[in-house]
Formats: sequence, C-alpha cells, structure tokens
Amino acid sequence: MLHFAAPQWLLLLPGFALLGWLVPRLALWYPLRALCLVLLCLAMAKPLWQRNSGGMDLWVLVDRSASAVEEMEKSRAEVEGLLQDNAGTQDRLFFVDFAAAPVQRVSRAPFEPSAQETRLRLAIDFALARRDDNRPARILLLGDGQSTEDLEGLEKRLSAANVPLDLRLSGPSSATDPRVGALSGPTRVQPGQGFLLTAEVYGSGDETISYEALRNGQSVGRGEVTLKGGRGEIRLAGRLVEPGAHRYDVRIYPSEDARSGNNVASAWVEAVSEGSILVVTGYENDPLPALLQADGWKVDVITEPRLLHVGMLVGPRNVIFNNIPAHRIPADFLAGLEFFVTHQGGGFLMAGGKNSFGAGGYFESPVDPLLPVSMELREEHRKLAVAMALVLDRSGSMAAGTGSGGTKMDMANEGAARSISLLSPMDAVTVLAVDSEPHTIVPLARVGENAGKMGSQVRRIQSAGGGIFVYTGLKAAWEELKKAPVGQRHIILFADAADAEEPGDYEALLEEVVKDGATVSVIGLGKDTDTDADFLRDVAARGQGRIFFNSDAAQLPALFAQETVAIARSAFLKENVSVVNSGGWSQISASPLTWLPQVNGYNLSYLKPEASVAAISGDDYKAPLVTFWQRGAGRTAAISFPIGGEHSEDFRAWNQAADFERTLIRWLQPGAPPPGTSLRTHLVGNELVAELLYDESWNARLAAEPPRLVTTSTTTEVRETPWERMEPGRFSARIPVPAGDTIRGVIQIGKERWTFGPLAPSVDPEWQFRPEMLRNLRNLSAASGGQSLTDLRDAWTHPPATRTTPLDKTLLWLLLAFFLLEVFLSRWRGRSLERKA
Repeated sequence: MLHFAAPQWLLLLPGFALLGWLVPRLALWYPLRALCLVLLCLAMAKPLWQRNSGGMDLWVLVDRSASAVEEMEKSRAEVEGLLQDNAGTQDRLFFVDFAAAPVQRVSRAPFEPSAQETRLRLAIDFALARRDDNRPARILLLGDGQSTEDLEGLEKRLSAANVPLDLRLSGPSSATDPRVGALSGPTRVQPGQGFLLTAEVYGSGDETISYEALRNGQSVGRGEVTLKGGRGEIRLAGRLVEPGAHRYDVRIYPSEDARSGNNVASAWVEAVSEGSILVVTGYENDPLPALLQADGWKVDVITEPRLLHVGMLVGPRNVIFNNIPAHRIPADFLAGLEFFVTHQGGGFLMAGGKNSFGAGGYFESPVDPLLPVSMELREEHRKLAVAMALVLDRSGSMAAGTGSGGTKMDMANEGAARSISLLSPMDAVTVLAVDSEPHTIVPLARVGENAGKMGSQVRRIQSAGGGIFVYTGLKAAWEELKKAPVGQRHIILFADAADAEEPGDYEALLEEVVKDGATVSVIGLGKDTDTDADFLRDVAARGQGRIFFNSDAAQLPALFAQETVAIARSAFLKENVSVVNSGGWSQISASPLTWLPQVNGYNLSYLKPEASVAAISGDDYKAPLVTFWQRGAGRTAAISFPIGGEHSEDFRAWNQAADFERTLIRWLQPGAPPPGTSLRTHLVGNELVAELLYDESWNARLAAEPPRLVTTSTTTEVRETPWERMEPGRFSARIPVPAGDTIRGVIQIGKERWTFGPLAPSVDPEWQFRPEMLRNLRNLSAASGGQSLTDLRDAWTHPPATRTTPLDKTLLWLLLAFFLLEVFLSRWRGRSLERKA
C-alpha cells in the first residue's frame, strides 16, 4: 500500500498543467519534462510504501515482580507453550522477564526471585530498543497490569514504531482486597510530646477489620476499624521518650484478602535530640553517662542493645560503645555507623574490656574500618592453642541462590574457610557438614601448613537436601573435640534459623560441653524472629557462647571471621601494665595531661597507619592504649583499657580521669550547623524531595563551594545527587527511594553538615493496585493498535502495516537521471536545428 506523508505537494501537479497550457513555449508537455515535474511533486509529497513481511517478532514481557509472580506462575508455562506452538516458521519469539529491571531470557528457566518494583515503562522501552526495524513486531504483556512508574509518552513511541501493545492480564483469585492507605502524622516531635498518626483503610463495603500497631517492630496496640461504604480510619496516639527516629507500622488483618502486600503502612517519627551522646554500655551503673550529664551534655544510655536501630543515629553527635560485644548489637545499627561517621560527621568511641575490640567480635565487622587500631592477634603474640569445630548446615535450604551469584552453601563454605585461615599453625580444627547425619569433611588435625588444603576441602561442600539435625551435629563435633590435646575448645554451629530440626537431648549435651571447659556459638542464617531462632538462641546461651542472626548470606564470611578472632586471635590482658606517654595528646588538647601510672588490663591491638596515639603500654608489646584519627567527615577514638567495671580500679581512682574523658569526647563532637540555613525533606510517592534554604549571607560561600547531597539506604551504596537551584535562596533535589527501602542522608558545605533520615515511603507502591493505572494501560494498548487477548493465536496477527519503505530518495535519483537525459536531448535537438538551418 502506498501513502504520502506530505500529500499537499501533489496540488502542484494541476498547477504545472495549467502553466504548461498558458505558456506553450515552456514545452512542459514534452514527455521527459512532464515526467520530471511529476517525479518532483511525488518526491516532495514523501511517498511511503507499506507492505507485509513473511515473518513477525513477538516480544513477550513477563511480569515477575512480587505482586504478580504468584498468579503468573500458575499459568506461565502453559501460556508460553501456546505462544511457541502458534508461531509461524518465519516468526521469532522473545521473552523479557521484568520487575525492577528487564532481562531478556536466554532459556526457558524458571523465574528468578521476585522484586519489589514493577517498571513496566522500562520494560516496554527495552523491547522497543532491541526490536529489528526491518521486521514487523508486537509486544505482549503478561502480568497484573500495574506499574510503579507512569506510562506517559509511551503512546507516541509505540505509534512511531508501529508496534501494537497487547495485554494478557491475570488477577487475584479473590475479588476482595482491603488495603491501608498512607500513615500520616508529624515527622518530628519533642521527647515526651504526644502526637497522632492516622491511616485510611479501604475495602469493598461495610465490614470490620482487625489491625495491629507496631513501633520498631514491637506491638504497641491492637484494635478494630469499622468500614462504612468501603472506607474507615485508624487513629494511633503515640508518645516518644527514647531519642532518635522510630518506625511506626499499622497492619490490617482482613478475613478475606486477595493481596497481603498492601495491608501495611509505615511512618518514621523523630524524637528531637539534637547534639546528644548515645552511650551503649555493658555496665548497669556505668559512671561515664553521669560524668557527661554533669557537664551539661544530653546523654541517652542504652543497656539493652537489641533495642538499637538505625533510626537512633538521628540526633546524636557521638556514639560510645563501652565494653559491649558485637553480637548483641543489631546488624543494621552496626552497618549504619560507617555513614554516620564518614559522611554525616559523627563521632565514635570504643572503650576496652573483655567484651570489646577483637575479644568482643568486632574484627571484620562494619566498625573495624572506623577504629584507629587493628584487632587481629599477631602470631608471635599467641600463647594458647585452640581446638575449633565448625558444624555447617548443608540442608536443602542452603541450595538457594544469593544476590552475589552463588548459593547460601557457598557463602557458608567461604566463611568456614575464612575461619581456618585465621587459625594459627598450632591450632586444631575439624569441619562437619550436617543434614540428617554428620559428614566429616576435615578430621580433627592441627592446621600447620594445611590451611589452604583444608579450605579447598570445605569449599566443595554441597547442599544435600532435607533439614539439619542440630543435636546430631553438635554431638559429633564434641566427640571430635574431646580428642584435642589443647585446653581451649570451641564449636561454631551454622544453621538455618527457619529449618533447624531435631533438638534431641541438647540440654544435657551442652551441659557436658560447658562442664569440660568448652563453649558453643551459633551463626543463624535468617531473622531472630524465625521459627527456630529461639532454639538456636538457647543453644548459644547454654553453650556460653554468642549468637548471630543475619538474613544476608553474603555476610557469612565476616561473621565466621568475627567469631574466630574473638575466640582464637584476640586477647584481653588482665595484668597490671604501666602507661607510657607517647606525646600525641597535644594534638587534641592544649592542656597537658599527667597520665595514670598503670591500668589493670587492656585489649591487645595494633596502631593503624595514619592514626595518632597518645599513650602506649609499658610492657614488651608497646601496644596503643589511647588512639584517635579522622575518618571522612567524622572522628573516632579507641581507649583500649576498661573505663568501668572490673579491671578499671586504677583508672577510676585517677584524679584526671574526668578531664581525660571530657577532652576526648569533646574532640569527637562535631559542631552544630551554623545559622542562616534550613533543611527540609519530605516524600512524594517513591521520591525524596530535599530543599536547602539559605539567606543572603551564604551567597558568596555557596557560589565558591556548592552544597553536596550524599545519601545511603539499605539497598544502595553511598551516592551523590546533583542539586537544582530553583530560585535565590533555595536548592532542591529529588532522590528515588526503592520500594521497601529506608534512606539516610547529609548535606555538606565544606565542613558543615546537615543530616536527615531515616525516611521511607509510607505505603509500598508495588502493592497499591490502582484502578486508574489499569485504565491507562488499556487505553495505551488500544491507542497503539493492540488488544486484550483471550485467544493467544491473535498475538501473532501482523500489524496493519508491518514494513514501511520511504520512496522520496529513490524518486529524487530518478528525477536527476531524467533531468540529465532531458538536458542532453534538448542540446541534441538544438544542434540538429542549427545544422538544418
């Protein structure tokens, strides 16, 4: 079929005909001249030749997001099989799985794990960009019809490419889908101030729905909300005494529900505590907080570390760990300290004791890079050998993949191999893999020069199905350790926190283990709320060891390393040792300090390059006792001896102890943001909007040094976002917040810092099934020439015009050829007439 993109130029044809009749001397009726004029008009009208092709490409977009994957899996194999069976011999079929990002499938492999985003627009752009322009194509969407991004502008792209968008939508098995809207209320309150949070609840009619309110994951109330006409409201009164930002959740429990993902709404509320000091201590009556409070500092004391969460890093300027072990501190809080110090400019101090530094399990933890001392024990300083048994869960759940490309078993194997590498040649080790029975991978033997060989054997462990028999594994490990001729014996049990079976008579077994001087620690893969978490926690408690829970398998090697160093390669020396002035105190204080004569014990560690040291031990180790350094925008320090509890008698009797602590903590304390500026943040859907307001006194400084906006979240690395200058006195920036994510950030201008967060979307857009989104998608499909398919054979219907070829260039070449021919003939005719004359 032929049609013209600019048909108005065809109106020149009757004009040229009239001109040739009125002016005969132009000889426009000569055949070649007439043909040239016709070709000129046709070329200017831009003719397009559309024709069908023998084969067609079908791009099938398969929604594998969290909200659609369950329904899609029920029919996916059948639908994909029918599409392949109905393809013609010249047709081509392409599958694109998508959620947060599109991926072209290279085989008919099962879905990968679902994601908390449905980026349909990106998936359509992906297919359009990869289609063959020389072949007709259609796009078929298999999904629930929802998208977490808008589809504006796609109609023009599909029409320009002449690619229809067809739909094959799947819905939930139940038509009833109650949901909760955004949880709204104040974002900042004064400590002790009452506030109100509200959330709309939507349903299909009049009904009563149960709900639960939670703060930081702990239930703070239950009730019922009555819906009238499909709508009701939950009101939640709150009051915060604890410092920092706290997460509130409202969750509904309908009796019948199509989708559970839209049953919860969240909000962060910050109890303002600017400039405070957060002390996390292992002492019930720690003297440090009282000293700081007497100096006028606001101090928040935490003696129960499990209550810590990343929101508590909002407000404090300093964080102090005073003889508290790493395994008692939640993983998200530990991980959050790096951004708090290096980017937000906070201060961090660790004080010594039997539960601190390497002995407390901080080796290769997120805190390790922040400290000015390294915590491994050098070989020449080892005095006692250790016999260690590693018991690894190789049950069926360990075959699951991880985000890094390996399996959970691979990560556990790497962790065990890391433990072996950290043992010394004089240590002994045995490794057992356990499912329904124990399998000895490495028999008990001294490490010697065999660490590499042992690690290679461990890395070959494969998941074998079934569950892990914990008692059987522990009993086999203990039977091996009994053979060890060394005094210190320890078992590390690695198990799935949701699949740890066969407790057996573990109480009696662990009683025997402890009675003989051995200990047991547990690394649980999963959450501390999983079904078998309490059992694993009890194993560690009865074994007088530590318990670690972590859902991220990629962190397993670090956990194994922390536990190994805490047992085998760390030291807390309990002997009195003299204190030697190393001259570094003058870097942080102009006032001289007369050091105490001795301390009653200290954590043996080593000074890192570039760190400063104020005091060292007077023994042969010459170990750092007081160290400090700059880490990014913040500062950190380490006091390697106890400042409270046992082994701190001489320090507490020191007449300059209070001045020493005040000076060091004051040096760690960052300054307050200067006047003349203000930071505002708020969430719009899945976007964080940050605004920096400033008065004219900041104009010259900002012109010379523009502000930087740096953020981090639970799923993204540290990143910088550019600002947009909206008007004099106001910068603005927008940052996408992934679904289910929590974001923290800082504004930096030179040495000045304005911190914010954590912030998170109140409701997960992945589960917000909006009728208007479905209507927009159907309209987009119809506008592109597509349809909702009942019969999958219709997916292979060729588009109305499947291949278009522009002819204007061809016509211009013909025009040029005929024009040159006409010129030649005209000159030849002219010469013939001259000869005749």
